[in-house]
Amino acid sequence: MPVQNARHINLRAILEQLSRDGIVGYEEQAAHLGNVTGQRLAAMDQGSHIDVLFSEHLEWVLHRRRGWMDELHEDDPLEA
Repeated sequence: MPVQNARHINLRAILEQLSRDGIVGYEEQAAHLGNVTGQRLAAMDQGSHIDVLFSEHLEWVLHRRRGWMDELHEDDPLEA
């Protein structure tokens, strides 16, 4: 499983969770996450490259361990 695939799946899950929490739209989500513009966040959500620095930034912001963005988590009970 390519790392980019996992990063895209995890980014989509993060954005869906933010929407459920009332943080809706790329601009608002980008402001909440920091270190990214709404336009760049939209591009990544639509398949653009997600680099290591942004992945690590998301892990830090979301209190995830390093490397979390590079793995799939559908069977992880802590992610339910």
